[in-house]
Amino acid sequence: MVENFGSYLKHERELRGVPLEEISGATKIHIRFLQALEDNRFDELPGEVFIKGYIRSYANIIGSDVEEMLNIYEESVGNKTENSKDLVTQSNTSAKTFLGFSLIGLIILALIFGVRFLISSKNNPPVINAELDEKKIAKPSAPIKAPKKKTPLIIEDELLKESDRPTPEQSQTLITKLDSFKQKPDIESQVVPADKENQSVLEKPLKLTIKAKNNSWFNMTIDDFREEDFILPADGEKSYWANNVFRLTIGNKQDTEIILNGKKLVIPESKENVVKDFIINSKLIE
Repeated sequence: MVENFGSYLKHERELRGVPLEEISGATKIHIRFLQALEDNRFDELPGEVFIKGYIRSYANIIGSDVEEMLNIYEESVGNKTENSKDLVTQSNTSAKTFLGFSLIGLIILALIFGVRFLISSKNNPPVINAELDEKKIAKPSAPIKAPKKKTPLIIEDELLKESDRPTPEQSQTLITKLDSFKQKPDIESQVVPADKENQSVLEKPLKLTIKAKNNSWFNMTIDDFREEDFILPADGEKSYWANNVFRLTIGNKQDTEIILNGKKLVIPESKENVVKDFIINSKLIE
């Protein structure tokens, strides 16, 4: 098991005769970050996502196994955090024990109050008036029968006076109009469903295209649940679709071009050539 991951990296690089300057030039990672990686100064690096991205690029350039090097890093970092995890576990156990005793105490108090309430209710039974006047008891009224529903023609016929009733010709015209009204198709049934291709475009309205002039590393989260971690070669290009938002981390800002729905975006300023958590949504093209 490797205890000093930085020394392991440096040893692997020197065995292959690859200088740090060559790795920095190929990956566009600042040489200061590569030196911090070999010295185990992880607190000087941007974050866990960047560290793993640097290790991938480092391993690719020197010709080492990427997955093996990432596993060795995770084992090395896991040994350092093992003691802190034990302390957290002990504190969680103490908290659970305290909560358990508190819950038992509350149950005992509830039982005591319940027993007292039962005893007091037996000693003081409720007084029942035996001479209750039966006449004062409200008898349930007979169920109200709902009136029979009458058709619109019967109601109309009852409301009209004898002298105002329509002639047979007028009645036939009214019946014809009612039949034509009933035969009208439902408006909702006339709605034609949208084309499937248009629905897929509406479901994911944002298209992000990334172009790289030189080798560049990227980490991207799509709609806060799908994560992509990749390296674009020189003159490489990739496109992604999203519903709401992209969260993009760029390892080589100077040689990167970002296009959202056909519009080129301005990449935010940063002290280094690295841009972290660049939020991309529809507001940038409004």
